[in-house]
Amino acid sequence: MTRPKSICVFGDSTAWGAWDLEKGEWVERLWFHVAKREGENYVEIYNCSVSGGTTGTILERFENEAKIRGADALVFQTGGNDAALEGGKTPLVAPEKFRENLEEIIRRAKKITDNIIFLDLKNCDESKTTPVSWVDIYYTNENIQKYSGIMKEVCVQNNILFLDIGHLDNEDFDDGLHPNAQGHEKIFVQVRDFLAKNGWI
Repeated sequence: MTRPKSICVFGDSTAWGAWDLEKGEWVERLWFHVAKREGENYVEIYNCSVSGGTTGTILERFENEAKIRGADALVFQTGGNDAALEGGKTPLVAPEKFRENLEEIIRRAKKITDNIIFLDLKNCDESKTTPVSWVDIYYTNENIQKYSGIMKEVCVQNNILFLDIGHLDNEDFDDGLHPNAQGHEKIFVQVRDFLAKNGWI
């Protein structure tokens, strides 16, 4: 395959790096990793993630943003907010709609490039996320992992690369939901190795 020259990352506050006060987030670490490459190894990495993002908000904007940046590779880290429970009961995005959104993201993404990767976030520190301190929304490991499973199924069915991020420790989260610098470093290492294995970097 041809090595990508422009990689766009679309995600929520985790990919955006809400609580990484050291280097920004795992995407920024990835950029630092490739920034000094030249010639055929040169690649641009754009973090197009937004806080509070869901599969629905990705669908609203990723095509235009990818086109503007000349993206020939797309990375999606999503699902955590879709799985969040309003009042501890109702998902922000129902499982069936989540699956439908993923299918539609893939359908549209394939019109841009064949270089597509999805990655998940497996867990949170429930002692701080049931509910989170800033709103009456609950994040539970059970539901996060349920949505991750749906994502993996959809990727397998559509022959899309899926990176299964392992469990983070409670110490890897700042507020129970958002990874801190230590958590982002762990994610970065997994993403870096996965991209290298698949010839992206």
